[in-house]
Amino acid sequence: MMGFMASLADQLATYLHLARASELRGRLHVRDRLLVLAAVSAVQLKLTRIADCCRQRVLAHNPTHLLRRWPTFAAGCDDPEFAHFLRHLWRRYPPERAERMLVTLGIERGQERAAYYSDEEFGAALLGVTLSDLDQFGPADHP
Repeated sequence: MMGFMASLADQLATYLHLARASELRGRLHVRDRLLVLAAVSAVQLKLTRIADCCRQRVLAHNPTHLLRRWPTFAAGCDDPEFAHFLRHLWRRYPPERAERMLVTLGIERGQERAAYYSDEEFGAALLGVTLSDLDQFGPADHP
């Protein structure tokens, strides 16, 4: 049985893979929704730099997005209005559906996480950035 933290890391990877696939298909609004869900997983994993990188990408595409109201993704997580928005997204893209979408797209994850030192490094790779690129969002959450 998979542990809670491992399942959150898997959930993060699933949403990041789906976001990338949506971007490649030119479906940026879908990508943005998936990036928000990835960011929630990142916050739960205490990977705030990954969450803020997701936030930055959403805002780069949609500067008027609800996320603009908070300076960081984590800051928005405590707001009831944001919680309402997240409930809507979770209903639309629950983890089980996201997993099925991944299979439908033919994305095989295998043991990909094992190739990385940390969940943050793994998340950064899925976002197409380096750990150094994440420095713009503050110091590393984990040593």
